[in-house]
Amino acid sequence: MGSVLPWTLAVPAATHAATAPCTVVAGGGRIESSPDPQVNDRWNRLNFAFFDAAAEAIRAGEPVEQAFFPVGSADAAKNTASVLAQAVGAGCTRLAFFSVFSDAAQADAELVFSMRVWPIRRSPDAVAALGPLEYERDYRFVATPASFDKVVPSRIADQAVRDYRSGHAAASSAPAAR
Repeated sequence: MGSVLPWTLAVPAATHAATAPCTVVAGGGRIESSPDPQVNDRWNRLNFAFFDAAAEAIRAGEPVEQAFFPVGSADAAKNTASVLAQAVGAGCTRLAFFSVFSDAAQADAELVFSMRVWPIRRSPDAVAALGPLEYERDYRFVATPASFDKVVPSRIADQAVRDYRSGHAAASSAPAAR
């Protein structure tokens, strides 16, 4: 399983018409394609449900641009470049990435619902890049056929966004370290 956005790639910054900073909500893309199209479809549906609910939860508080990467879109560099180009064009200042994947490295395989957030930085020479990861949280469930049928991606997405906002607000209001 490949990682989706570990790279900090730069793209030229462009002017944009956005009146308020937005967040690019991206999702999917961590799963390699299976030879079984039904498996791919199931992962795509699960990832899209989580991503779409997260986008709606974030949209309740700020403008959102969306980017979804289906199964097999595990090229981190290509995905990052695409997201940065979209972010620059829309004037977004943050990337929130949501994905669902199986963590087979655990003793009992886990179904992982993941949220990661990066700032989008712009340098004085008009280049945009992902900044350091500012938030990361996984919601893990034992991966069994029954758990696939029982998890509710929209509830997990709502909780993930609430957790991010409460943790992010606490970190934003904390005095700066010296």
